[in-house]
Amino acid sequence: VCMAIMTSMQDKNGRWAKLPFFYGWIIVGAGAISGAFNLGSAGFATSTFLAVMQSDLGWSQTVIFGALSVRQLLGGLLGPIFGPLADHPWAPQVILPLGSIFLALSFILLRWVESPFEYYMVYGVLGALGVAAQGSGMWQTLAIKWFIRKRALALSWSNAGAASGPLIFPLFLTFLIGNMGWRDAWLWLGITTLIIVLPLSLMARTNPEAMDMLPDGNTPHPHPSSAISPTSPDSSVEEEYSFTRGEALRSRSFWILTLALALAVVGITGYQAHWIPYFQEKGFSLEVAASGVAVYGFFNISGRLIWGYLAGKYNVRAMMMMQGVLATVGVVFMLFIFNPVMMVAWGVFQGINLAGFFMLQSLATAEFFGRDHIGAIRGFMTPFANGTRALAPLLLGILHDWQGSYTIPFLLVVGTWVLAVLAAYAIRPPMKPMRRG
Repeated sequence: VCMAIMTSMQDKNGRWAKLPFFYGWIIVGAGAISGAFNLGSAGFATSTFLAVMQSDLGWSQTVIFGALSVRQLLGGLLGPIFGPLADHPWAPQVILPLGSIFLALSFILLRWVESPFEYYMVYGVLGALGVAAQGSGMWQTLAIKWFIRKRALALSWSNAGAASGPLIFPLFLTFLIGNMGWRDAWLWLGITTLIIVLPLSLMARTNPEAMDMLPDGNTPHPHPSSAISPTSPDSSVEEEYSFTRGEALRSRSFWILTLALALAVVGITGYQAHWIPYFQEKGFSLEVAASGVAVYGFFNISGRLIWGYLAGKYNVRAMMMMQGVLATVGVVFMLFIFNPVMMVAWGVFQGINLAGFFMLQSLATAEFFGRDHIGAIRGFMTPFANGTRALAPLLLGILHDWQGSYTIPFLLVVGTWVLAVLAAYAIRPPMKPMRRG
């Protein structure tokens, strides 16, 4: 299978060079659409299916969210394995298509699950392989490699596409559940994933150099001497220092960035997984709750473009702190939603401010450590981020079952955002290590 994929995707570099635009934007577009499936079909799908699966199967909220935790935790543990593959000359062309197949199967096979064990094996274990191989982290790594000067813009557009997941999937899945039941809804989600995400995955390439191109679509300056190579310092490509993974791990900046990421994940993905159950508990119907999340998704898209613009103008560390403060206010705001108008206002505010963190953290990582080994470096961050991503929905669900409300769980989310802001304040660019030779 791997050899067939590799053979079928041999590049004809002359053809790609004749495109009216830089091939890196194809990478950004493919990553944006794939990211929408990764984000919208995970935590948001679980929360949309929660009530009907509880009613039909008699499972608790903890059991249902537990599989999501297994999915995220195992996917994170695979990060140090899959992350470095993003730096390999041809591995993304193989790993991403295979990951899209695993991701689709983790939805399709839910059509036939009858026990928690089957549910955990399909959605948890098989889904983890899809998340690790086809996750938005892999696509963001490729975007970082394809751009230097336009990196903030590329990441903002890639993240904006991923943000469409909350806009599209709650409404799409609510429609499917209402018309064909939850089992066939999972089936068609998987089929849709296979039809859309697999072809996009076949477009992946590791970096522009693999296609005889330069980052940002730069063109080498013509030089009369053939001794000057197209990628020499005389060319128009911008140079940046790249840390190895070992050098990054020995820096204080890496660990503070990782801490900020792990904390913020609780306040984003862990928190998001409980939005629809929270709104239903407040007396809103599933349709109204899904519409509120869709408002969030719409403004989350525009918010990522706003944060991308600001990150290109201002210090990324200051932007991370500002975003964390606004996110904290948004969580408190959610506790005081009592009618659809307040829900819409919350969706606008929280959609814009939560849009920024993952893009800003990815941008800071690239600015600090360069692009050559960014897959390996980000891959080592993944277990920590996915650890909290896995535990947060489960922990918040347990606290909810214990307390009978979402007040304590959401106050915990407020606390993690405060700590994330403090971590962002402590971040400083790392010193370049001394290398022999």
